[in-house]
Amino acid sequence: MNILMLGAGGIGGFLAAKLAPAGHSVSLLARGAHLAAIREAGLKLVMDGTETVIRPDAVSDRLEDLPPADLAVFAVKGQDMEAMIAAYLPHAGPKTLVLPFQNGVDAPDLLAAAFGDARTLIGVARIFSNITAPGVVTQYGGGSAFTIGDRQGSQTSPEVAKVIEAFRSAGITVPERADVTVDLWQKFLLFNAVSGTTAAARCRFREIRANPELMEFFRGLVREADAVGRARGVDLPADAVEKTLQFWSRLPDEARASTAHDLELGKPLEVDRICGAVSRMGRELGVPTPNSAAVAAVLAPYRAGTA
Repeated sequence: MNILMLGAGGIGGFLAAKLAPAGHSVSLLARGAHLAAIREAGLKLVMDGTETVIRPDAVSDRLEDLPPADLAVFAVKGQDMEAMIAAYLPHAGPKTLVLPFQNGVDAPDLLAAAFGDARTLIGVARIFSNITAPGVVTQYGGGSAFTIGDRQGSQTSPEVAKVIEAFRSAGITVPERADVTVDLWQKFLLFNAVSGTTAAARCRFREIRANPELMEFFRGLVREADAVGRARGVDLPADAVEKTLQFWSRLPDEARASTAHDLELGKPLEVDRICGAVSRMGRELGVPTPNSAAVAAVLAPYRAGTA
């Protein structure tokens, strides 16, 4: 396939470094020092103690310099989605499939409004990876998985099957799911709470576990995302909240969400796609979301980043 990565960070860079050696034509939209380093020495993926260096077929910070794609992977932060959609729309082919890997749940809706349901896929990324130096992406913690489906949550359509086969041919794990939409929301239950609590309280998991009030706030964020998902018709398991909390209990004390990390560095925040989205959807559906609304309000002054 001809695959375009709209973003060459932790997810886009990882996928590019896996797909290119498998024979797929990979192009990258990158910027700044990361772009310069890739142009000079290629993109390096550090994983499991090994290094892989690829030379993408094209890399640029200008969409007009990149070739047509069968598949465009939206691997940008949530706050950049609408701008990226508007920028890429004139460059997409009539049959280009669009696949988002975001921390939130509304990226497929945004893409479908621009490209149509038939060309929009759902993606769920489970990976710990980020840019560790210009031109270098490092993957941590062993395994990773990328769930892919169509707008109905199915993996059976020819278009989805082709993308899944492309990923699997590159050694990328793509789990089989009866309903990818459920998988998307199950991840979101956890991320909404992890993002909201570690960013708003400026803390790591250790402090949440040690503070009963903060722990209850965390649980409330999980319950709110669960309630909103069910109100939207997502067929979440009856024990989704309990399973989310059980999984969270096994995560390391030092961990925190990328939202908290970005806040500390003064970077723009994707709060409008995480707790802000839960709060907005809750208002639309008549579902109370006081904790999510509180996080959105507390982080609102920093959504565009700080000096």
